Formats: sequence, C-alpha cells, structure tokens
Amino acid sequence: MASSEDQFQEEVLKLFAEESLEWVGQIKTALQELETGAPPDREPKLYDTVIRSLTNLMGSAATVDLAALQKLALAMIPLLQAMHSKKLVAQPEHFATIRQGLALLASAVQVLDMAESKTVVVANLESIMQMQADHIQRVVSKLQGVAPSPPKEDAFKERKFLAMVVEALLDLKHARPSSLEPSRNLIEFVLRRLHRVLDQETTGITAATVSSLLHQIEGLDNHFLEETQGRLAVVTKVLANLKSAGGKPESQKQKLQDALREISFLYETARDVGAMTIAQFLHGLEILLLEVAYKGVALTPQRVNSVSTRVEAVSTLAKQWVEMGRSEKAAIEKALATLLDASLAHK
Repeated sequence: MASSEDQFQEEVLKLFAEESLEWVGQIKTALQELETGAPPDREPKLYDTVIRSLTNLMGSAATVDLAALQKLALAMIPLLQAMHSKKLVAQPEHFATIRQGLALLASAVQVLDMAESKTVVVANLESIMQMQADHIQRVVSKLQGVAPSPPKEDAFKERKFLAMVVEALLDLKHARPSSLEPSRNLIEFVLRRLHRVLDQETTGITAATVSSLLHQIEGLDNHFLEETQGRLAVVTKVLANLKSAGGKPESQKQKLQDALREISFLYETARDVGAMTIAQFLHGLEILLLEVAYKGVALTPQRVNSVSTRVEAVSTLAKQWVEMGRSEKAAIEKALATLLDASLAHK
C-alpha cells in the first residue's frame, strides 16, 4: 500500500512540476522585457503576468504541501507589487533580487521535474529551499519601503475573502437537492483543502489559491480515470486467463500478482479522489484474488464471468465519477465566480 501511495504522490508532484515550469517560463519572459525597458503602457500587463504566475505557483505549491517553495514565491511578491504600483522606483538591484529568487525557484522545480523518484527528493529539497526562502525574505526586507510579509490589512482581507468563499460553498451545499446524494462531495473536499492552505504561516487565501486548487482537482480526476482504464485492462486479461485455465501454475500466480499490484495502486488512487464505492469493490476483488493466488481457491467459469463483468463496469463507474466531478466543479466555479472576479480585479 505504501508503494502505491508513493506512486500516486509521484504523479501529483509530476503534475505540479510541469505546471510550475510553465509559470516560471512566463515569469522569465515578462521579467526580461521589464528589465530591458518595456514601453510604459505595457509595464502593467507584464507585472500582472509575473505576479499572477508567482501567485499561481504559490497556490499550487500549497496544495501539494511544498511549504518552502510556497514561501519562496511569496517572498518576491511584495517587492514586485511595490514596483508595479510605483511605490518603489524599479532599480537594477530590485530586478537582481527577483532574478535571484526566480533562479532558485526554477532550479528547485527542475530538480523535482527531472528526479526519478520525486517523493525521495522532496524532503531535502524543502530543507534547502527553506533556507533560500529565508535569505530572499531578508534581502527583500532590506529594500526601502518593502515588508517581508503581507501587512495586517492584507491578511485581514484574505481572512475576509476566505469567509466569503466558505459561505458561498456552504450555501451551494445546502441548496443541493437531496436526490443528488451521495455526491462527489467536492464542496467538502475544497473546504478541507482551503483550510490546510490557511494553516501555512506564509500565506492566506486568495482567488489564485482557489483557482489553483480547482485546477488540481481536475488534474487528479483525469489521472484517476486514465489509470483506472489502463490498469483494469491488466486485471481483465488475468481473469480471462483464469477462465481458460491456461498456463502453468507458476505463470498464473505471477499474473495474479501483477493484477494484485494494479488493484492495490487503483485502490489507493480511488480513495484519494473519494471514489469509495470503487475502492470497496477493488478491496473485495483484491481479497478474492489473494485467495486464488495463495490459497489455491478455484473459481468456476460462471464466477469468473460475474467478476469480469463487474470489473468492466468499474471503468464506466470511474467515468461517471469524473463526469460528476466536472459537473460539481462547474457549479463551484459558478458559485464563486463573482468573488473570484472581484478579488482578481483588485490585484
């Protein structure tokens, strides 16, 4: 089970690294244009791109529990906001500080992206990045007129924004017809994840945090569906082999073990997206195949047919689960649209 959990976490970190590399690329392009002297009428858009991409990366880092990367991204934002608002006249040393922080961020994301085992490097990477984030914070705090962390007024606004988001989500939950239950419970999942983000000392809840979280959910759902369809194909072949009673006993046992590995992975993946009905079936199937593989329990062709039919149905259930998630996600985005648009408009 631990191996399957690590495998799932690998996929989550891979998704984060891929997205972060795109954001880093956008930041580098916009920052280079700003530093080389962009036309005055273009500067606001370029600063918006840099700040928005950093905020997206920060929110995404929070959802995968990479607190140090989140802190490093946050450390640069006050300086960029001061330059953007003209409260601070942009100087070469200001750009140098941003470039230094961005280089550290890019390096960390690249290490994560290229690592063969991402879960293994995370602990060391977080430790190193924590020191780097502290360094960038100290450098930023020395620059005139820039604080190392958001002022209390901003923190209050973020708390107020969270309260409005929670209120909107609870209203949506209460408005749902009882006939839709049991649902994906995406609302409850989003609420739990938002409060996990709030536990981080370095940030509050922003529109970008909420948007990033919803995007992460969509990515995990797509991953779940792809893995279910692919890995169940292996299980189906093993069951067909059992029905025909072909192959040597040792060969059959090896194939059963292959199927059990696929089921173990899918069980954890289903639990992580909350598909408990599918997880329960997979658990029962796992017990059955363990009995066949290690206790020599024989299954009649009729029993194999019955199990095969249910396995084939799981792919359909997974597709329905993901479609339900898309529907609930769309409802959440609609309920929060006014709040998110208003929050981004004030950035």
